[in-house]
Amino acid sequence: MKLNYDRKSKDPTYFIQVGIRNGKKVTTKNVERIGKHSELLKITDDPLEYAKQRVKEYNENIKNSKVEYNITVNFDDKVINQGNTVSKSTCKNTGYFYLKELYSSLGISDFFDKVCSGRKIAFNPNMINMVLTFSRILDPGSKMHTLKNLTGFYGDFDFSHQDILRFMDILEENYDEYLSHLFESSNKVIKRNTN
Repeated sequence: MKLNYDRKSKDPTYFIQVGIRNGKKVTTKNVERIGKHSELLKITDDPLEYAKQRVKEYNENIKNSKVEYNITVNFDDKVINQGNTVSKSTCKNTGYFYLKELYSSLGISDFFDKVCSGRKIAFNPNMINMVLTFSRILDPGSKMHTLKNLTGFYGDFDFSHQDILRFMDILEENYDEYLSHLFESSNKVIKRNTN
């Protein structure tokens, strides 16, 4: 973040500005208005120094608000082979555990427990949603592509393509509530700047 103001103006307005890279081009955006020079004279003798101090404080707040995730993995836990083709691979990708930790902090499992209570379903909607989400991030493809490449994930995933399609019906029925849940839960994980 940096300070931006019109240096030629007699009464400049001070802004906190951020540079955003878009390919080879860099654009700037004002993220906060500090105030006009004449307005700031009412609270300080040196408005320029005051504005520089505000930028410094803003940068410090950003540094201190970073979120740190630590995860633990117990590789002694056994993955039960239920006889399906997906469970037979011994080469497993554990890189998605970071995403799994973030996914868990959003409380999505509780959301699906709530919307599916009272329904007779033979599959785990949260597991399907989790795998589809991770697959879209790590190896984008269709739902069938995701199902065929489940061997890449460490864990025992036991669902069929038909289960994915049934899950999509549940997701469609509760789409607005799902988005609302994600918005509220993500704000608990990382505070959103709504200015």
